[in-house]
Amino acid sequence: MNTTSTTTEEIDYVIWRKDFQATMQVTSETVRRWIKAKKLPEPDVYMSLKTMGWRMSTLRASGINIVYPPVSTRR
Repeated sequence: MNTTSTTTEEIDYVIWRKDFQATMQVTSETVRRWIKAKKLPEPDVYMSLKTMGWRMSTLRASGINIVYPPVSTRR
């Protein structure tokens, strides 16, 4: 019998840089400055040179707690 279940808390989502910028309502330049100043960890997921992101566990470990994926308020 398989008793494993997957809940939202167990999934380590990746938040892409563009999504992070939109969620935090900041520009790409701000994100670049935060990384340079060590206020934001280096991205740990790379799809290409322009597409990068963070695992939610990485952001949480550095003290950044955001809700992702966004919770829809539409019904």
